[in-house]
Amino acid sequence: MKNLNLSLLLLFCLQISHSQMIQYADGSSQSMSNVFVNINSNENSNIKGSKYINETFISTKISSMPSQIFGVRYNVFSDEMEFQGIDNKIYALNKNDVTVVVTFTETNDSYYIFNYLDDNSIQKKGYFTKLNSKGKNLLLKKNRIVFFEEQASKTGYDAPKPAMYKTMKDRIYIKLGDNDAVLMPTKKSKLAKQIFPDNEKEVLKFIKSNKIKLKNEEDLNKLVEFTQTL
Repeated sequence: MKNLNLSLLLLFCLQISHSQMIQYADGSSQSMSNVFVNINSNENSNIKGSKYINETFISTKISSMPSQIFGVRYNVFSDEMEFQGIDNKIYALNKNDVTVVVTFTETNDSYYIFNYLDDNSIQKKGYFTKLNSKGKNLLLKKNRIVFFEEQASKTGYDAPKPAMYKTMKDRIYIKLGDNDAVLMPTKKSKLAKQIFPDNEKEVLKFIKSNKIKLKNEEDLNKLVEFTQTL
C-alpha cells in the first residue's frame, strides 16, 4: 500500500512539474493554478515542535479529483494542505474552491473549507472538521498550533527558551446558515447575546434546563440541534 501511495504521489508530482493542466477521468481539465499553489517552505531547523498534525505525507482523497489518491500533510500553523513535488518544492491546495473536501483515508478524517472570522474579526478561509452534519447551523472544530518566539535568559542563570511550535486545545466554532463561522463563546450569557441575539432568552433557557456545558462537545451538539428549530 505504501508503494502504491508513493507511486501515485510521484505521478501527481510529475503533473505539477511538467503540466499546466490537470486531466480528469471524465476527459475535462483544469488549470494547475486553480488547484495548487506554490508556497515558501523555508524553515528554521532550530525551532522545536512541529506545525503539522503528522509530518509525513499520508494517503488522502480530494473530492475535486475523486479518481486519484495523493500524499498530503496538514500544516495546522499555516492552515494549508501540503504536497511535495519531485523538485522538493511544497505545494498547497488552493482554498478558493470552498466545496473541496480533503479526507485522510487512514483516519477517515474529513476537512472542509469555510470562511471564518479570526481573533481580530478578519475574514479568512480555513480547514475545519464537522461535529454535526445536518441542519442550517454547523458546529465546527479547528486544530490549533501556536508559534512561540525564542526567549532569552531573564537572569543569566535560567536557561533560554528556544522558539517552538506548540499544539493547543482545538477550538470550537459555530456557523449559522450562510454566515461566517465564529468562535464559540465559553460563557453562557455571552454566547446567547452575541451568537443568538434574536433568541437570547430561549437559548439561555435551553442551556439552563438541559444543564448544557459549553466545553462539552456532546452538549454543544445538543445546543446546536436545538438552534436548528429557532
